[in-house]
Amino acid sequence: MALTYKEMHDTFDALAKTTDYMEKNWANIEAYLKSRNRFIFVGCGSSYSNAKSFAMLCNMSTGIPAMALAAGDILLHAERYKKCINGAGVVFISRSGRTSELIKALDKLKEIGCDIDVASFVCADGTPLGEKSDLVLSTPWAFDESVCQTRCVTNAYYMATYIFAKITDNATVLADLQLLLKDGPAYMAKAEELSKELATMPWTHSVILADAELEGIAEEGSLVFKEVCQLPSSYHHSLDVRHGPMVLIGEETLVIVALGTSCELEVNLLKDIVAKGADVVALSDVCAEFDGVRTSCFGAKLSHAAMGIPLIILCQMIAYYKSKETGADPDKPTGLDSWIAL
Repeated sequence: MALTYKEMHDTFDALAKTTDYMEKNWANIEAYLKSRNRFIFVGCGSSYSNAKSFAMLCNMSTGIPAMALAAGDILLHAERYKKCINGAGVVFISRSGRTSELIKALDKLKEIGCDIDVASFVCADGTPLGEKSDLVLSTPWAFDESVCQTRCVTNAYYMATYIFAKITDNATVLADLQLLLKDGPAYMAKAEELSKELATMPWTHSVILADAELEGIAEEGSLVFKEVCQLPSSYHHSLDVRHGPMVLIGEETLVIVALGTSCELEVNLLKDIVAKGADVVALSDVCAEFDGVRTSCFGAKLSHAAMGIPLIILCQMIAYYKSKETGADPDKPTGLDSWIAL
């Protein structure tokens, strides 16, 4: 059995450990969040996609201004970004804590005199990034040994959702995360059966549609198709897919739609995508039926932010089983390293 598969199936055990860890470290987390009145979230690749959800969760939960930046962008253009970064809390997200772009970007910001408080989310202890941070949250039990990130990506998104729910006393989202820990493995089993079926179908590229807090984690869901089964993929906001990308959807497309409200606008979008001959999966919290659409439902009411966990699990599982059809090695895809060194 592939290491990627084992790491995916360890996700909820890792999230339970992460919950305990954040509770024990809550005083430090809370103090950091209160240290600045705006935040910049920084990452590379998967962690940059996660940074986008971190920023959206921060903006939408707290109203505190936040944005996401790619570490390589900062590294190349630090002086041009100085005005928007100076005075912010800067949060770096990394699996290894050793990705050179992240470390060099942090060094560059300090070199040009940016006044910043630095926090880092890493899945390893004793890292160069952690050593340079004012606050480091380290979850080594979520570290992925395989090249492609699965468990650690889900872990980071879970941490952000938990932190911004707790800092705003959002009991609904916190309860939803506890429900995910309890019922998540059962959802994963259902997603796995659907993924086996979908993987045998002749689609050659995938499209992920999602909105709001799910923006970054959905983009990561797209990336996992590129990395794990090595097929083209893209992410778009749900209704925005009509503004150009729809022309590329057809009979060889898998489309995963994370429903927000199941309103008429979303239902009509599903109908239009089905009419183009695509294989369509609608992800929802409670079960709903749509003509010509396969459904993946968690089985209980969940807040939109919490639905990011079922979404990324579904994408990871489909990509894993599709790799068996494409012949890609999900643990060590050709041309990709666990972390990039410049």
